[in-house]
Amino acid sequence: MSETHGSAGAGLQKLAGRTYYIIFWEPTQADGDRSLLRPRHIDYILSLEADGRLFGAGPFLDENGKSYGRGMFILRAGSAEEAREIAHGDPFYVAGFRTYRIEPWRRGEGSINLRISIGANQVVLD
Repeated sequence: MSETHGSAGAGLQKLAGRTYYIIFWEPTQADGDRSLLRPRHIDYILSLEADGRLFGAGPFLDENGKSYGRGMFILRAGSAEEAREIAHGDPFYVAGFRTYRIEPWRRGEGSINLRISIGANQVVLD
């Protein structure tokens, strides 16, 4: 029994030690209509998700639940350089509407809950 538990523990430890790269986005003072780029920005995010490089992305919110321009991407990237290349591909960055900083992050603990209900045609990620 301890061998099985030890093997599972080693597997879990490997999952816990994975390194991700977080891009923290900040808005700039650049002039222009940012809303025109939103569809291209969303397409870019969806392409990162489709090819498996995006763990999560989204805006930070104020106390009223409204986005105020800052946000982040959590990336499955092989290096900080790869994360920089991804940041430089974002349409808001290309247009000068955003700047960023990148931080490597090692997932230590946590859980992801996924429930798929075939009958209800529902997927819940929490």
